Amino acid sequence: MTAGLILGMLTGCGGKNSTTQAPADTSQPADNADTTETPDAEEAPTESGSQEKVKVALLLSGSANDNSWNQFGYEALMKVEQETGAEVAFSENVATADQLQAIRDYAAKGYDVIIGHGGAYEDDMIKAGKDFPDTQFVIIAGGTGAEPNVLAVDTAPWQYGYSYGWMAANITKTNKVGFVTGMEGVSTMNNLVGSWRDGAKSVNPDLETIAVYIADMGDVAQAREAAMSLKAAGCDVIASELNAGFQGVVDVCKENSIYTIGRTAADVEYAPEQVLTYTVFDWGPKYVDIVKRYKENGVSGGAFFYGFHTPDAPGFVFNYDESNSWNPVPITEGIAEKFRTDVVDMFAADPIRSYTAEDAASGTK
Repeated sequence: MTAGLILGMLTGCGGKNSTTQAPADTSQPADNADTTETPDAEEAPTESGSQEKVKVALLLSGSANDNSWNQFGYEALMKVEQETGAEVAFSENVATADQLQAIRDYAAKGYDVIIGHGGAYEDDMIKAGKDFPDTQFVIIAGGTGAEPNVLAVDTAPWQYGYSYGWMAANITKTNKVGFVTGMEGVSTMNNLVGSWRDGAKSVNPDLETIAVYIADMGDVAQAREAAMSLKAAGCDVIASELNAGFQGVVDVCKENSIYTIGRTAADVEYAPEQVLTYTVFDWGPKYVDIVKRYKENGVSGGAFFYGFHTPDAPGFVFNYDESNSWNPVPITEGIAEKFRTDVVDMFAADPIRSYTAEDAASGTK
């Protein structure tokens, strides 16, 4: 999804020794696709008690130490190795033109689970899935996947979008809240912005929700201009889903005492009076869960979402400090408790929703 959603949240890879190796003996990925296989981890029993080791491969479009989206995937793979005893390997800097060959190479070498860390891998995973029916192919931030063995996995954007809107509606004084993002009309954004509106309207149907889409999610100046337009419209809570442009939003919110949503603990330190929470999308528990599901049940296809309904591998976690999941100043204990019942419990019982481009349209609703 948007995928490089949260930048700089995690630290560097740190001292992992590895040896360079092609994913298959018969064919090398393109020259610009770096492929690394980690040393074997100590063998761990599977859920059934056997000692058979699962082999897991990961493909990354960028560097494994980019302090961003690709590093999140690499560190999640390391958690798989540590917690399941799987044999793991990864390819970084895989060019789009080389994806299918790299996927096929891993499958031919006998890797049981092959993960593409990004929605761009979906078409090639589906192609490879037809030729390797016993291999589990996984697309992170994917769309629909394909039966029987291509699984698209994502965090449920309608759950955290709804959370942002619900909380904004409970603390706004102007009854006007805003959202800044990009890629209008894309399915993920429809679900994110549409659910944000839905969450806000569930608290107050008369609340004004104003969505602004910018052309470049990495453009700080565009994001700042969008946030300023929302301030001028009277919004006193502004959420966003951006790449580097996020800084423009948080700057405007800090300067004008407007509440917002952060991405890391550093955002709380930078604007402690304005940041309501920062949202951690940790892929580690989800990667581990994917591998465990394969070990227990074999291959599966279609789409699967993580969220409030998967507490053992949560799709996201809201943080503010060590003792509060939300900023304790504007959000009272009463609001926090109501959030747990009205939002968390609701999605735990009924986790799936879908929103349209009309639901998420730019402008005021």
